[in-house]
Amino acid sequence: MRNMGLKFKLIIYFLVANMLALLVINAVFMLSSVSYVKNRFISDMDYAVQNGFAQSVQNIMSSSSRDFVKRYRLEQLISESSGALRLGGGRNCYVIDGVNGSVLASSDSSETALDTTANLDAALSKHTKGASISLSAEYSDYAYYIKSGSDSDGYIIYIKDDNSALNAELHNFIVISIWILIIGGILTVLYVTIVSRTITIPLKRLIKRAENFSKGRYDASVEPERGDEIGVLTQTFNNVGVVMSSSINQKVAEKHKVDVIMEHVTNGIMAFDTDQNLIHINSAAKRMLKIEGDTDDLKFDSFFESLHVDICMAEFMYLEKYATEIRDISIDMSHIRAYYVPFKMENERTAGVVCVFEDFTEQFNLEAARQKFVAEVSHELKTPLMIIKGYAETLLNGYMDDKKMATKFLNTINDETDKMNSLVKNLLDLSKFDVQKFEMKKEVVSLDKMLTGLVDMFKLEAENEDIELNYIRSTDIPQIYADKDQIERAVRNIISNAIKYGVKGGYVNIYAGSIYNEIYIKVVDNGKGMTEEELSHVFERFYRADTARTREKGGTGLGLSIAKEIIENHGGSITIESKFGEYTKVTIHLPMASGE
Repeated sequence: MRNMGLKFKLIIYFLVANMLALLVINAVFMLSSVSYVKNRFISDMDYAVQNGFAQSVQNIMSSSSRDFVKRYRLEQLISESSGALRLGGGRNCYVIDGVNGSVLASSDSSETALDTTANLDAALSKHTKGASISLSAEYSDYAYYIKSGSDSDGYIIYIKDDNSALNAELHNFIVISIWILIIGGILTVLYVTIVSRTITIPLKRLIKRAENFSKGRYDASVEPERGDEIGVLTQTFNNVGVVMSSSINQKVAEKHKVDVIMEHVTNGIMAFDTDQNLIHINSAAKRMLKIEGDTDDLKFDSFFESLHVDICMAEFMYLEKYATEIRDISIDMSHIRAYYVPFKMENERTAGVVCVFEDFTEQFNLEAARQKFVAEVSHELKTPLMIIKGYAETLLNGYMDDKKMATKFLNTINDETDKMNSLVKNLLDLSKFDVQKFEMKKEVVSLDKMLTGLVDMFKLEAENEDIELNYIRSTDIPQIYADKDQIERAVRNIISNAIKYGVKGGYVNIYAGSIYNEIYIKVVDNGKGMTEEELSHVFERFYRADTARTREKGGTGLGLSIAKEIIENHGGSITIESKFGEYTKVTIHLPMASGE
C-alpha cells in the first residue's frame, strides 16, 4: 500500500467507502423492511381476527355441538377465512385449547403439536394477546386469547408464518443489493479515476517542481489551470519558487562576496562549530598554519593541540567564556598571534568559535632586532665612554702636570671620541636608509678611477698588515650613474674589512669589469674566511665575526650593513661567498649608466 500511487489509493479508498456506505444502507433498509413486514403481519392479523374471526370461533366453541362437529365447523371457518388471514405459502392458522394447549383445529392437518413461543406462552399463561416481534426469529407468529364462560377456560387463535414470503423478498432484495454494489463499485471506480486524474496530474507537476527545488532549480514555474485549492497550491508553489530563487541568489551573492573578502584578507580565518568541525577556512590560514590537503576531518582540539596551543572548545562551551582569547603560535620561523572569538546563536548559546590569525613575524623580528640594536648600541657606546671617563678622571686626579702622560690620555680620549662620532654617523645614515630619506647626488662616475684611488688609499694600510693589494681590470669598465661618495663609501668598507680580516703574507685582489648591462666589482682575499653560521649573519647590524680584532681595529659592525643599503638603493646587489680558513669573496653588481 505504501508503494501504490495516489490514483490507486484514491480508487481503493473511495471504493471501500462506497461499498461500506452501500452495505450500511442495505443493512438498514433490510432491517427496516423486515421490521415493516413483521409489523404489517401483526396489524393484518389484528384486523382479521378482531373483525369477526374471533367472534365466530367463540360462537362455535360455546355451542352445544359435539366436539367433532365443533372441529369440523372450526376447520370450515378457517378455510373460509383463509383469504382474510392470508393463509398459505407457509402461513397457517390454529385454534388451540387455552387450558392444555392442544390443537383443536388448524389449516395444517399435518401439525398436531406446536412448539412453545413467546407469543403463544403469553397467550396461554397470561390470557392476553401475544404479538411481540423478533427480527432475528425464523418465523412470525400471532396468538390471540378468547375468553370462554369462565376465567379459567378459553381458546387461542394462533397464526404462524414461516416467513417464506419474507425470505423470498429478502432474497430478491439481496440480489438487487449485490447488483447495486457491483454497479456502484464500477461507477465509483470510473468517478474516482476521473476525479483522481484532476488531482494527481497537478500533483505530479507539483512533485516535479518539488524535485526541481531539491536539485536547486527554482525558475521553471507550473501554470495554474484551475481556480480551486489545487490551483491555489500551484500558485503558492510558484511564489515559493520565486522567493526561494531570490533568497538563494542573494545568499549565494553574499557568500561569494564574503568568500572573496575572506580570500583577500591578509589575516587567516578559521571557523569551528560546537562539534569542533571546521566550517570555514581561507587561503591565508592554510598558508600561515602550513595546512595542506583535505580539511574535512580537521577538529578544533586535536588541531590546536598539534600546534602546542593550550586551548580547547570546552572553554567556550561549558565555562561560558565569551571574551576573546589570545594565543601565540610558533611554526618554523613564523610567529602567529591567534584570536579566538566565540559567536552565539539567537538563543544566546554558543554556536562556535571564529579563529583569526595574524602573522606578526616581521613585528616580532623587528622588536627583537630593536632590543638587540639598543643593547648593541649601548654596548658600543659604553666602552669608549668608560675609557673617556676613566682617562678624564685620571687627568683630573693629578696627571695634568705630566705632559707626556696627559698627551697620551688626551689622544686616547680623542680616538674614542672619533669612534663614537663614526658610530653615531653610521647610525644616522642607516636611519635615513630605513625611512628612505637618504638624499643621493647622482652623477656619471668613472668606476675605474674610483677603484684606482681606493687602492692608493689602502696601499699603506695593506703594507702595514703585510698584505698584497691588487687591482685587476677584467674588461673595459663603463661609467655608472650613481652617488660617487656613497659608492666609494660602500667599496671602501668592503676593502677595509678584507684587509682587517686578512692574514699576514696574504693578498686582497680587486676585480672589476662588465657583463651584459651590469658592472661588477669583486673583492677577494685569502684571509681566515667565515663559517656558514657567520655568513648567514654577515649583513646584520653590529655583527662582527671576530669581535676582539674588529674592535681593536676600530670596527663598529655596521660597514657591510651600510654597504648593502647603498648598493641596493642604486638598484644593484651584493653577495658574499666564503670558506672558513681559505677565502672570502664579495661581489657587487651595479647597472651601467643609461644617460640619466
